Amino acid sequence: MLCKPRLWAAIASAVLLWVSFFPGWGWLVWLGPGLLLAALSGAGWRKGLVLGWAFGFLFFSLEFTSLWALSPLVGPLVLALWVLLALYASLFFAAMGAVAGQWSSPWVWAGAWVLVEAARAAGPLGFTFGSVPPALVGSPFVSAAAWGGPGVLTLAVAWTAGCLAQGVRSWRWLPAAVAGPGILTILAFLPNGSEPRASLHVSLVQPNIPKIEQIDYSRLDEHEAKYRRLLAQLPVHTDLIVVPENALPWILEDPEYLDLFGSAAREANAVLLVGTAEFRRAENRFYNTVLALGGGGGVMGTYSKVHLVPFGEYLPWRPFWRKLGLGPIVDRFLPLDQTPGEAVRPIGLYGVMICFESTLPQISRELVRHGARILVTPTNDAWFGATRLLWEHYALGALRAAETGRVFVQAGQTGFSGAWSPRGKELGRVPPWTEGTLTVRVPTYSGFTPYVRTGDGPVLGLAGLLVLVGVALKKKAPPR
Repeated sequence: MLCKPRLWAAIASAVLLWVSFFPGWGWLVWLGPGLLLAALSGAGWRKGLVLGWAFGFLFFSLEFTSLWALSPLVGPLVLALWVLLALYASLFFAAMGAVAGQWSSPWVWAGAWVLVEAARAAGPLGFTFGSVPPALVGSPFVSAAAWGGPGVLTLAVAWTAGCLAQGVRSWRWLPAAVAGPGILTILAFLPNGSEPRASLHVSLVQPNIPKIEQIDYSRLDEHEAKYRRLLAQLPVHTDLIVVPENALPWILEDPEYLDLFGSAAREANAVLLVGTAEFRRAENRFYNTVLALGGGGGVMGTYSKVHLVPFGEYLPWRPFWRKLGLGPIVDRFLPLDQTPGEAVRPIGLYGVMICFESTLPQISRELVRHGARILVTPTNDAWFGATRLLWEHYALGALRAAETGRVFVQAGQTGFSGAWSPRGKELGRVPPWTEGTLTVRVPTYSGFTPYVRTGDGPVLGLAGLLVLVGVALKKKAPPR
């Protein structure tokens, strides 16, 4: 049986951690995990597994409340999706709880938290929403990610939270808690290895078209007129124009609609990036693609999304669901699978990540390693209405900027549209859920940060070593 104080501590920890992702509440991330770790202290692996699962299920149930914005589009299926995602994600914290409950020490806790976040970000079903680092956006600690990616931020927070939790029982751990923010502060002020080059004027377009209107084909002319009005507002001298993903509910192979954006590129003599569905007749396949239109108005390059959203842009294991007799249901929910692009490659200087791809650090690392001087994300987060998930997605762009030493810009249908510097400073923003444009002058960068060069290996190795050290020390400790 679980004692109530441990369970209530795990519940409070889940709520505090979730609240820490709201803008202005990031400081709670240094405290929230500590309540869970205090609950796990000395719990043993069985109770630890249950406590970790309870924490994970509640936290991810809160984290995925944004899915309820899909109700007008998919109906009651959103309930099943919400519960299944929370159950799946909670398994990672159940495993961590078992380990942390059996070998209770800040060494194990810090290392295990990093490894859990890395595990749930891996593979085709991987996701990073709900991980610790975006809660630090807006603080000076973010730029430390240039030295170890998101893992170094998680490691510092988990170490501090673990020392505070252990300090309740043994005060000698309390001074060690300052090591987390202390190390991040040192790393944040070290040179990150990237070098500024020429500056660009980048214009972002935010049409503020809700999802339910985007799929209403009768409003296509209305949306076209809106884009013409917004594009006409852009300054004469701009180098790059970014229009959101799925700009129109129409394939831009149609010359009439393609020229809407091509003429804007010609008039500004700028590169214009615009998202569209692409149907390749020879393959009979659909792709989520960004077209790069040059100053002449024609297509100068394309990028097709490589990392698709499972259960959003394709249905994993579709034959399996059909064998279970669920074919009519899943086909109604997602009748057509999109096809992933061939490779992650920049278009000239521009490292394009389409929507969900900006949540994954390996995508931006790959783009920079192949020559990207600026990171660009066209997105269509209108799926999630006016919920907090839009902010968290945008905040992850600040991490991609810090990790790679590149400016990150994002243009969304309803927001957030804005830009982040490599030091994690916001350079400008269009207010969310409003129609508008933003032009910012941003430097391009060359050179590689330590994280671009080495990836996650060093931090994951350190996390694994901390777990091993904690286990070894626990085994050597005399019985109480």
